[in-house]
Amino acid sequence: MSTITPIFRIFDYDKAIEFYVNWLGFKVDWEHEFEPGTTPKYIQVSLRDLVLHLSEHHGDASPGTHTRINDFEGLKAYNKELNDKKYKYGRPDIEVPEWNQKAIYMTVHDPFGNRITFNEEVD
Repeated sequence: MSTITPIFRIFDYDKAIEFYVNWLGFKVDWEHEFEPGTTPKYIQVSLRDLVLHLSEHHGDASPGTHTRINDFEGLKAYNKELNDKKYKYGRPDIEVPEWNQKAIYMTVHDPFGNRITFNEEVD
């Protein structure tokens, strides 16, 4: 089956690692930098079966992207885990969408204007 890998534009490697790895719990799968220290980085990060690409390259994606992650199991526990870390720039809430009372979602905002909304169907 085909998969989709969102590319998020980033402007600062250290802030991206702080947000995606240290706070959200993604792991760095690999990084590429054509000339270390002098060219933009391109990074693949993953959390469970979710894969994202983070790019410092000018032509890769636009800041302000919003991506929805559906069927994210254990969202309430994940939300608690994130909020327990007391990340200075984010304390997301769990919300119930008005169009589906059997669902919950949580949106996080990265330092570059991108948003990720995690969704879960609940009983």
